[in-house]
Order: sequence, then C-alpha cells, then structure tokens
Amino acid sequence: MKRIAALWPLLTALALMGTGLLSATPAKAQFNDNGTSELSRNWSLRLGLWIPQSQTTRNAMGTVGISGALQRQVYTATNYSLLLGIGYNGYNRVYSVPVMMDMVLHHHNLLYGGGVGYSFGKRDNGRGTNGVAIDLMVGYQLTHTTNPLDVDLRYFFVSGSSNELDGYGITLGYHF
Repeated sequence: MKRIAALWPLLTALALMGTGLLSATPAKAQFNDNGTSELSRNWSLRLGLWIPQSQTTRNAMGTVGISGALQRQVYTATNYSLLLGIGYNGYNRVYSVPVMMDMVLHHHNLLYGGGVGYSFGKRDNGRGTNGVAIDLMVGYQLTHTTNPLDVDLRYFFVSGSSNELDGYGITLGYHF
C-alpha cells in the first residue's frame, strides 16, 4: 500500500500537466489557418511499465516501475519524425528523468528508432546521478484516427549509473 501512495503524486502531476496543455489559450498570433494553436498540436503522452535490467535495482524498488513521457513532434517527413520530450522511468526512490530527442521511422504500421539526451536521477543507493541517456525503440501503430494510439517497447541506457537505471519501458502512446 505504501508503494501505491508514492505513485499518486506522479499521476496527479501528469494529469495536471495534461489538463494545462489541453486547456491553455494561446495568443492570436500562434493560431494557424484552421484555427488551432501551433503549440497545442503534435503532442503525445506515453504511459506504461518500466522493468529495470539490474537485479540490485529490482531488489531496491520492485520488479516493475512506471515509464512515462510527454513528447512533442518537432519535425515530420514522409517516413520519419523527430520528437523532443521529457520522461520518467522508475519507482519511489530509484528513478531516471530523461530529456530526449528521438527519431522515429514509420514503415506501414511499424515504428522503430532511437534517441539521445540527458538524464537526471537517483540510484538505488540514494545518491543522485546524471549522464547521457540513449534509447532504442520498436513499436506498432494501433489506430490511424485524429488522436492515434501506438504501443512501443524501449530500451533505456543511462551512463554514469552502473546499469542501475538501464531497463525496458513498455508504453501506450496517445497523440493529441
């Protein structure tokens, strides 16, 4: 029960951030021709599970943690997209907060790619850490509606943490 109580602040923050993004009223100059704000388009919210690679980390925090990200598509081409975002992988006292630039290639419904960035976090011994973060991903586009859904599997590598913050994220993404 104690672990669930530690999860509520994160979920509340994500809900408030999402509500703020969707309800913001931008200045008139930021609107495009169809009346929607440039800043309110091309966002995705990802939420799912994080499985640490290190047995030491699993012993400290449990087998499964939370993986989440808020990303914005900053460039789109015919078969790939560039995304900039911030994420969270971990649970309770062991976590990583990566700020990433990802390139996602699209081939029919298959998605694959990777990214690089910088991560801030806390190791299982309680010390803070930061370093370069790399992720590799493969995913599948589930729907092609106005707000599409996709699912992906990502492997995160965080330097400077002796593999304590490395692991797999399985997330469902909602694009708005």
